[in-house]
Amino acid sequence: MDKKLAAAIQRDNDLEDAGMHGDDRQTCWTHQSWAEDCQDQPLHTNPSVSHYTRPA
Repeated sequence: MDKKLAAAIQRDNDLEDAGMHGDDRQTCWTHQSWAEDCQDQPLHTNPSVSHYTRPA
């Protein structure tokens, strides 16, 4: 993982902890990638499994 992606994931984590809605993330916490790179993954497109809590 490059430094820019790592910094963006941390920024999104901090913003989400401060109240940002998870759908507004630019990164994917689950896949540790840019959200646009994994938006078609089944975890994101299957409503029955789309809500998992992020560990602290």
